[in-house]
Amino acid sequence: MFKDFIPYNSGVELSAGKLLISEPMLADSNFQRSVILLCHHDVNEFMGFVLNRKDEGVLSDFVPAMKGFSFPVYQGGPVGLNSLHFIHTEPKILEGTLLGNGIYWSGDMNEAFDSIKTGFLNTTNCCFFIGYSGWGAGQLDAEMDMNSWIVSNATRRLVFEVAKSKLWNASIEELGPRFKNLLNIPLNPGLN
Repeated sequence: MFKDFIPYNSGVELSAGKLLISEPMLADSNFQRSVILLCHHDVNEFMGFVLNRKDEGVLSDFVPAMKGFSFPVYQGGPVGLNSLHFIHTEPKILEGTLLGNGIYWSGDMNEAFDSIKTGFLNTTNCCFFIGYSGWGAGQLDAEMDMNSWIVSNATRRLVFEVAKSKLWNASIEELGPRFKNLLNIPLNPGLN
C-alpha cells in the first residue's frame, strides 16, 4: 500500500560499510527508527551494529579495567549480548577492517582502552557496542523485499558526528528530497 508512494529503493547496494535505515513504521522494537552500520557480509550472513540505541551502562560497567571512565556504550543489536565490539577512525593505532570512508571495525581492543584513558579516543572517533545485529542466509534479502530497510552510504559525519538521538532523521535527510516525506510518517499511523 505505502510502497506505491513512499520510496524505499535508494539505489545503493547491500555490502559492508553501508547503513541500513529502518522504514518509518518498522514495528520490531529492536530496530524501530534505527540506523545500522553493516560490518560484515558474505553469502551466508550479514552483521552490523545499531548506531542509535544507547545502552544504560557505560564502558566501565562491562570492562572493569575501565573503572572511572564513563565512555558510552550502544546496544549493537539483539544477538551476542555478552560480546563487546567497536568501530573507529584510527587505524594507525588500532588497526581494524576498513569499512569505507575512514570507518574501521574492530582492531586492538586493549589499545582502544588505553587510548580512551589518555584521551586520544573519544566519541568523535570511537564507538562501543554490546551485542550485534545479524541476519542468516536470505534473511536480510527477505526484509529488503518487504521494504523494511533503506540502504545508504555510511559517512564519518553520520556515524561519528551526528547526535545519535537525531541519527535516523539525519540519515533520511541525507538521502535527498525524494525521501523527505518519510520524516513525517508517525510510528503508528493508526493513532493519527
